[in-house]
Amino acid sequence: MADRTTLGTIVERLGLTLLTTHAGVLDRERRTSGVVLFDPTDPPDIPQDSVVLGVGVQGADAIEELLSLLMDHRASALVVREPVHLTERIVERATAGEVALLGLVRGASWIQVAGILDGSRHEGDGVMAPANDGLDLFEVANALSELLNAPVTVEDIGSHILAFSADQGDADEARKASVLGHQVPRRYNDRLIERGAFRRLYASREPIYITSIGDGIRPRSAVRICAGDEVLGSIWAVVDAPLSARRAAAMSEAASTAAIAMLRNRMAADASSRWRAAAVSALIEGGAAAQEAVAKMRNAVTGGCVLAVGLREETMDDAAASAELERLAGALRMLLHSEIPTALAAVLGDTVYAVVPAHEHRPVDVGQLRRLATEFARRSGRGCERVVVSIGTTVAAAAALDRSRRDADLALRVLRATNDVPDQVVLAADVQVQGLLMRMSDLLIREEATLSGPIAALRSYDERHQSALEETLRAWLDHFGDVGTAATTLHVHKNTFRYRLGRVVELTGVDLTDPEVRFRLMLQFRLTA
Repeated sequence: MADRTTLGTIVERLGLTLLTTHAGVLDRERRTSGVVLFDPTDPPDIPQDSVVLGVGVQGADAIEELLSLLMDHRASALVVREPVHLTERIVERATAGEVALLGLVRGASWIQVAGILDGSRHEGDGVMAPANDGLDLFEVANALSELLNAPVTVEDIGSHILAFSADQGDADEARKASVLGHQVPRRYNDRLIERGAFRRLYASREPIYITSIGDGIRPRSAVRICAGDEVLGSIWAVVDAPLSARRAAAMSEAASTAAIAMLRNRMAADASSRWRAAAVSALIEGGAAAQEAVAKMRNAVTGGCVLAVGLREETMDDAAASAELERLAGALRMLLHSEIPTALAAVLGDTVYAVVPAHEHRPVDVGQLRRLATEFARRSGRGCERVVVSIGTTVAAAAALDRSRRDADLALRVLRATNDVPDQVVLAADVQVQGLLMRMSDLLIREEATLSGPIAALRSYDERHQSALEETLRAWLDHFGDVGTAATTLHVHKNTFRYRLGRVVELTGVDLTDPEVRFRLMLQFRLTA
């Protein structure tokens, strides 16, 4: 398979956390041929379009000299260690040679960066989601545990346990509870915060020693995990005394390796998220975009169905709504994948869309989708009644998936905007009439149409005389001419209701015995509600 890696891929893979563009032309579409570690004492061959890692290249003169060499070999990028002191000659040579000059954050390992960049050349065919081939944090924890002869955990900044060594049986009860719950219990974390342990930890480049915070809790050594100025987490080891200089150095080195692993895992997750969003967006657009997307898939797609997930209308700030939708998207992906591995789901705007492709060997099973969607809504956690799901029409071609999406959008809008539909999960066909009424109302609003006819006359009369003829007619229509029930809903006597209904006929001249007249009145009420 031809190499598909571009400079854009590389920058996205490492991101702004590790790489900063300083000079030259960063052509994101430019193909790259590989990664070269450049040693000034033993210069390697430099293939055309390669990305060169300037290991040990420091100072403006050295960078200028290397840029001249890269210009001759038509390399695509040069990465040097920060800080990068730019000069006019550096900027001129980088621009003239079309070489992107990138700065690598201090503390990042050249070997690990080379592995990440070179690994980006093998992500796949650009269709399936990128694999999470990051470094194994468990290996880091186990290796450090061997060096320190102590149980080790790797944690994020929220004190969630990301990885741990195999010897946790030798740790104390606080550590065991943390590993079992994948989170440091709050009662222990609060004590560390009160003692200022995290302030010390994140301010220090070296491991710190933390004395016991309670009965039965052994001391710890901890070191921050950083990429540049960004704190990613920390490594903790259960020890009985401060570390020796040699062991402290080993812990610091482990933190550098863990930083690369965490960044790589994060970027793999980010890349997967971006890929899913792009794929789902193309599929639900239908037409040529959908055809191009399915042409890259491993299995032939013969149509499919679109699901839309949203939250009922309520007061919710943007950040909270966005976080909730991302959580729902993850949960929906997991549930669908258990039975429909080819389904894709992503957050687009204020909606989670899932595309369920149909294949020759596997058509869309609407009953299965309804069952899975119902289970998803039920399991959505606290406030799950807010979650609503619509299932669009099944279509026979990928190019028509936009129709399924439009049907799902309209059905979701009905669920979000009205309490008339008690279900959390509906097929588009279930609420087709309500959807059509919404579309007709939209048309009236766009055309700035004003209410006219009998209902307009009643509304005007009620405003002038403080009467209730409009609600009388509506109640009568809603209860199919049952005067007793309609009068009860308005809390008036039947005779009063009959009198008002007579006034309606007298003022408007409508023939309430004509079913066509009754239908037009009911429709107008629905459209102008």
